[in-house]
Amino acid sequence: MKTVRIDHTASEWPLEPSVLALGNFDGVHKGHRQIIEDARQLALARGLKLAVMTFDPHPRQVLGAGANYDQQLTPLPVKLKIFQELEVDICYVVHFNKEFSCVSAQSFVDEYLLRSQAEVVVAGFDYRFGKGGSADVTRLKALMERAGRQVHVVSAVNLYGEKVSSSFIREKLLLGEVKLAADLLGKYYEVTGTVVHGEARGRLLGFPTANVEPSYKFVLPRAGVYLVRVHLTDSHQVYDAVMNIGMKPTFQDDEKKISLEAHLLDWSGDLYNQNVKIEFLDFIRSERKFSSAEELVQQIRSDVQEAKRRLVRMKS
Repeated sequence: MKTVRIDHTASEWPLEPSVLALGNFDGVHKGHRQIIEDARQLALARGLKLAVMTFDPHPRQVLGAGANYDQQLTPLPVKLKIFQELEVDICYVVHFNKEFSCVSAQSFVDEYLLRSQAEVVVAGFDYRFGKGGSADVTRLKALMERAGRQVHVVSAVNLYGEKVSSSFIREKLLLGEVKLAADLLGKYYEVTGTVVHGEARGRLLGFPTANVEPSYKFVLPRAGVYLVRVHLTDSHQVYDAVMNIGMKPTFQDDEKKISLEAHLLDWSGDLYNQNVKIEFLDFIRSERKFSSAEELVQQIRSDVQEAKRRLVRMKS
């Protein structure tokens, strides 16, 4: 996949006609995948390249239009990897800043879409563009057709009576509903990171944990205990695990920082400095403060047994 970063100066654009899927694509969820798949089919029928245009950083982060939008479902490097897996030929990454947010709808079409050599643009039914999001897909069709190009509009993808959207997935993750989030995404929610040294409390308690430092600013599920799958990126080994996300309320820590600690089931060894991918399979329980280390150990033992029961059900 060719990645072209557009910084609004003298960026070089590949002169390759394409069918271009347009959107922010945070999460690359089922709705996004439908847009990309429709673009793929149109590209195949016309013998054109499959292109995607996305924006970074997230527009809401730049415009201050939403809390925590510096945290992403799929930070840009993760998003690009997914696009590559989806066999996208060209990805245009438009640098979103205050200057770009003031570009008119007409200028966006002329200076970005037409310049990208897009013969057909594919967008979701609710796509908006131009200064203040003033233009919709009806306006997009009018501007593109005036230039002799086409626009294909993709209808909403609905699940559980709701439109699949990045904001809906964020909402579910913040409630700990990782199974529902997986349905909306079309895959388990993932966080990548590196195993770092912690305080070795888990080892002292008899349940050693891998302390994971996220690679990027991911949206994290709500504080609690989860059944997860840990992929070791370098060795391609995969292990089931119990992960705690939270502030470790049982212990008095001066530094109040959210931690991600995974206890790998039926495994022992050293994972320090290894790169990992965490898949969130299921929510087990909320985070709690325990009156003693002994009570915590008892609960961890119970969490491990519950995780194993759920794994048996998942595999049966």
